[in-house]
Amino acid sequence: MSRLVGAVRQFGPVTIGLTVLGLASFAFLSVSGRALGPAELAPLATLWVLVNALGPALFHPLEQEVGRAVAARAAAGVGARPVVTRAAILALGMCVTLAAVLALARRPVSDAVFAGHDLLVLALALGVSGLAAEHLTRGAFAGSGQFGRYGAQLALDGVLRIGSAAVLATLGVAMAGPYGVLLGLAPVIAVACTVGRLGVALEPGPPQGWRSLGTSIGWLTLGAIAGQFVVNAAPVAATIIAGSDQAGRAGVFISVLVLARIPLFLFAAIQASFLPGLAALAALDDYDGFRRRVRTVVLLVGAVGLAGVAVLSAVGPWLVTLVYGAEFETTRGTLWPLATASGLFMIASALAQSLVSLRAYRTSAIGWAIGAVVFLGCLAVPLPLEARIGGAFMLASLASTVVLGLFLQHRIAPVQRRTGNPVRAQDTAGGVSRWS
Repeated sequence: MSRLVGAVRQFGPVTIGLTVLGLASFAFLSVSGRALGPAELAPLATLWVLVNALGPALFHPLEQEVGRAVAARAAAGVGARPVVTRAAILALGMCVTLAAVLALARRPVSDAVFAGHDLLVLALALGVSGLAAEHLTRGAFAGSGQFGRYGAQLALDGVLRIGSAAVLATLGVAMAGPYGVLLGLAPVIAVACTVGRLGVALEPGPPQGWRSLGTSIGWLTLGAIAGQFVVNAAPVAATIIAGSDQAGRAGVFISVLVLARIPLFLFAAIQASFLPGLAALAALDDYDGFRRRVRTVVLLVGAVGLAGVAVLSAVGPWLVTLVYGAEFETTRGTLWPLATASGLFMIASALAQSLVSLRAYRTSAIGWAIGAVVFLGCLAVPLPLEARIGGAFMLASLASTVVLGLFLQHRIAPVQRRTGNPVRAQDTAGGVSRWS
């Protein structure tokens, strides 16, 4: 019972925050779609996807490493300021680089990705910088056990997103630019309101080497970028392939894709609740416990994915019209591949996190990279817009799921034969188990 209460205290606020953020993000696009219409919504929806792709891809690995390091130093009774400082320098460098690239390529990015809306290029820079600050502070929150503030930041970000869209819609604003700028400012304001005192994360402590920090974050970032490409390349591809003559059609497809991805928000809560224990089980060489945890997570997210496919296959077209308006018409043939792809992506994510818990950073990145290559290859198939991109997303997710599953099986099978069940074989000097 005490373990259950502890888990609820840790992950309950995070789950609530993720739920608020997910629902508010979805509501942001729903309100914006009704105010703007399909053609004007398309570049805004593309911005929404890019911000939510680049932010986690670039900075979630930073959050993971900061959280781990802060927690380890707190347990040892020393401060983590050197870790947080160097992580902040890395984040700042990436943000400045991205801003410089966007400034230099403003016109081609605006024309090719955002249908000529220059403000959305600025909004992209703002949004990614805000998410950099969010992930950095969330790492400090998690490492120091401040899960309430972690969840509060998530929830506040979501409230600001839907609140800004509601205000603009009420004022009758019918241009995508202002919606995008306020979307980009939401995480910046959320950090400013929640950062406060970071405790042990800002207390002096032993120095942190660049090499140890950079190596782990480097592989984690490569894997995150490839994974985010698999799940988020579809709307960008739809915008580029459709062109100006099919902007409305692309807007409908992107809106449908957002609806099909709703289970991914639920998966984020599942991931926060179940996967952290994998690293502890791996450190103890508990083969049966590790495999049971992986099986539980895979079955759970698979059930969520199947439910999503069932719902969208049954009432998907009606649901799209209900949410976005009568102009947004689609078919079940467009919906079910997207829902299937989302389910497969969740399973692939669970497998990838399992590999990461075994310190198999490289194989995790390779699995996602193969999925990205499959996506690009499928775009060459001459099919209608919806079938081409929906099929590419589905086959890319399937490829990553299969490859990551094979990598994981290859990783744990020798351990089962060598160590049995369970065996404690951790190298206490180096912290390396036989899984590594």
